[in-house]
Amino acid sequence: MSWRLTKTVVICGCLFIQPVVAQDLLETYQQVLKSDPRLLIDSLGVEVGVAREQQSFSALLPQATVSGNVTTNTRRTEGLAIDHYSGQRYAFTVNQAIFDLQKFSAWKRSKAVLKQFEFQLEDTEAAVRLDTIERYFALLQANDELALVHEEILTLEKKKEQTEALYKRQLVKITEYYEISARLDMLGSDEVDANQRVRLAEASLSELTQKQVSELATLTEQVAFDQEKISAEQYVDKLATDNPALKAIGASITAAKMNLKQQKAGHYPVIGLQLSKQKSDIGFENSSSNNNDTEVAAITFSMPIFSGGGTSGRVYEAQQQLAISKATYDQEYRKAVKELRDDFLRVNALTRRIHATKKAVESAQKSYQAMDKSYQLMIATVSDVLDAQQVYLNSKRELQQTRYDYILSRARLEYKVGSLSTDSVQHINSWLAARE
Repeated sequence: MSWRLTKTVVICGCLFIQPVVAQDLLETYQQVLKSDPRLLIDSLGVEVGVAREQQSFSALLPQATVSGNVTTNTRRTEGLAIDHYSGQRYAFTVNQAIFDLQKFSAWKRSKAVLKQFEFQLEDTEAAVRLDTIERYFALLQANDELALVHEEILTLEKKKEQTEALYKRQLVKITEYYEISARLDMLGSDEVDANQRVRLAEASLSELTQKQVSELATLTEQVAFDQEKISAEQYVDKLATDNPALKAIGASITAAKMNLKQQKAGHYPVIGLQLSKQKSDIGFENSSSNNNDTEVAAITFSMPIFSGGGTSGRVYEAQQQLAISKATYDQEYRKAVKELRDDFLRVNALTRRIHATKKAVESAQKSYQAMDKSYQLMIATVSDVLDAQQVYLNSKRELQQTRYDYILSRARLEYKVGSLSTDSVQHINSWLAARE
């Protein structure tokens, strides 16, 4: 009976044990979307732009006002009795701009500023994706480095036991045993450094997600590291039209042009239409009067003649701001082109390097296995084995580094072009190991 009870408890316990699910890149990115303040700040910036555009457009629409007053009056006239009377005045007025280039240019400028905010938000979204990818793979790389150190420690501990046994049989020198011990002591320091890098990478990723980092999905071995199928010049051609950061600066140039028109309009006349209706029983100088209904339709005209040079100063300032915006665009475009070409060349070079490093790993592994076999046959020394092992592990480390460099360089290339979208994150996520 007790055996059956124990078996039942074990089975029930197994049913309630949940497998550890690795957190992948897409899940990490979704966490970042909920917590990154950069997205909130730029989203609110877009809302500010919408509000400003509405304010500017409202100035072009009819402006209707209603006013009224009720008065109590006392009138004293020499030679006449004091007169007490009350009065009322009500007015309804509508003003509509017919020609006001300043208001129209201000509205066009606000539309360009809104576009600038929208492009800035688009660029921030892409930057957040790139930041998530970089920090995610930085943690994967730190974990891989720590795993390599542990692998080397485990291998050397076994080799140390083997060498100790051979020394007791007087088949090897004591110096070989000491050499392995010294190497293990050095690896202890490497392990501390590797653990520190893992902790720092975890903290960096947690800063984005605002959650404790769990086990991450790792990069599979079946990733196809292909060279770019289009040329660098084709990427450069797409830069001006697809890069959101450059489009934001382009929108700022449009806004600066509209600002220049707005300031120049200070020299132009303003023409408006005014319609009003007034009902009042108060006359000139608040004198008592019969009830009057007055309706007025007027065309208003105003022309600035002299403002002390203020308008010319504002025009000059707007011209310099426009020149600054154009120079900023030229500066950022040149910088983006250079970085794009660098990333393009780096991606293609890393593709070739990955294939070459894979062959180097295979060769180094065979060399290490052969050297280890020779050591067991007392043909090679422990120094030869340690050197071969170091070459093998360094080649594995270089392959891991190159694979991660390829992914990050490709992501940066897409970011520069303006094509680093959510689909890009999903595509990179497909390169990670499936959830268990």
